[in-house]
Amino acid sequence: MNLRLVSIGITALFFLFLLMFLVLPGGYLVLTAFTNKTGLTLEHFAEATKPLFFRALGNSLTLSLQSALEGAVLGALAAGALWRSSPRTSRFLGGLSGIAANFAGVPLAFAFVVLFGASGVMNFILQGIGLETIDIYRRQNLHIVYLYFQVPLMTVLMLPAFAAIQKDWLEAARGLGASPIVFWLRVGIPVLLPTLLGSFVLLFANSFGAYATVYALSQGSINLLPTQIGFQVSGQVGYNPGAAAALASIMALVLLICLVFYRLSKRWAARLEGGAA
Repeated sequence: MNLRLVSIGITALFFLFLLMFLVLPGGYLVLTAFTNKTGLTLEHFAEATKPLFFRALGNSLTLSLQSALEGAVLGALAAGALWRSSPRTSRFLGGLSGIAANFAGVPLAFAFVVLFGASGVMNFILQGIGLETIDIYRRQNLHIVYLYFQVPLMTVLMLPAFAAIQKDWLEAARGLGASPIVFWLRVGIPVLLPTLLGSFVLLFANSFGAYATVYALSQGSINLLPTQIGFQVSGQVGYNPGAAAALASIMALVLLICLVFYRLSKRWAARLEGGAA
């Protein structure tokens, strides 16, 4: 009886947490986006289509696609390398990747300033050997910073998918005369594809919603959607919570689409595993 009461209490606290930090803020966001002092309106969304905000949305989409694509390729290759390594090495580097995937925000921005800032260590080395330095304060180079947490995250997400591929399959394919390229084209990639696509979507969403790292690095000089939302509620360019709510609603819609695609990829992967079983 006591255990049942404890379970009910924990469940109630969980739903209370969801209500306070997800349902109520989300409801207030939608209410603010679609209302003003006179009632229902779409003026906030009309304001969100201004060229400044439209460019911010385009920059965020471009940056997210680039960092997600690069992170997916590099992370999948890293996961494949760990799959072929010893279990001890795989566990150690997999754990390290999990730590690196969560290292973001202000500490990550400071680390890159130390490495690639105006007086950064790596830029000093590049100058010394006659190579071009890297300006991380430009939007075109921001994807380099995002790769720090995108690649480890992709590695962690892909490790279970590679674990589903039995190494005996590769040996059996070789015994039947199939080359490694044929094996990966006919067996390996089809097995990995659902997880690969789902992980790519997660990387896109992870980059699209990133705020602290880019703001700490550029102090808002890079025009991205999260920074514009921050400006509208911080008063630096005029306090406008309605426009911020409209922009945040657009961001939430993009992230919701990513979530739907991720769920579809999980179902696809589950069907493949069921068929393999």
